[in-house]
Amino acid sequence: MVAAETTATEEAESVAAAETAAAEEAAAAATQVAFNVEGAPTVQFSVPDMMCEESCVPTVRETLARQPGVKDVKVELATKSATVAVDKDTFDADAAVAALVDLQFTETKLLGGEGKQADN
Repeated sequence: MVAAETTATEEAESVAAAETAAAEEAAAAATQVAFNVEGAPTVQFSVPDMMCEESCVPTVRETLARQPGVKDVKVELATKSATVAVDKDTFDADAAVAALVDLQFTETKLLGGEGKQADN
């Protein structure tokens, strides 16, 4: 009887582990969202002051998303960068940098892309 109980327990644990793995895989797939499906021009920023996923990433994403002319935003903590899909006629890259600098992301820099910029 003990061997049968052990086998049943092992099978139950195996099923539970498989279900957990499947649920985690489904959750990961559900959180991956396509970026810039419209194919709009993009602008890239370096945000080296970004340190955490819980606070910094959402703050950078929301700040950039509020800028006029923004269509989509992708923020990557691993590369400390943000890519913004924009309407190049209305997006102001310098204003976006200034908005992040105002929030203490003082090392933010425009890496490139399309959008209005002040002539330096």
